[in-house]
Amino acid sequence: MSDRTILIVDDDEVTAENLRELLEFMDKPSVITAACADWKERLGDRRMEALFVGPDLTEKKLTGLLTELKDIDATVPVVMCEEHRS
Repeated sequence: MSDRTILIVDDDEVTAENLRELLEFMDKPSVITAACADWKERLGDRRMEALFVGPDLTEKKLTGLLTELKDIDATVPVVMCEEHRS
């Protein structure tokens, strides 16, 4: 297993799992999902290759997440996902 992973943080499990499946379909070997409250525990010792942030985080949670990420590794690419509305 690679020690580099893509982390998806979203409080909506269904949205996070759908995105995980899409990334794995694109041959990304290590993709994990987490809620905002437990992302550091889920990441463990792995190094983040990228962070995908789902649309279901409040502004307060998003700000906290990005602040914590900056303290760990400010060079990690962050992809902000928007909710699709018809």
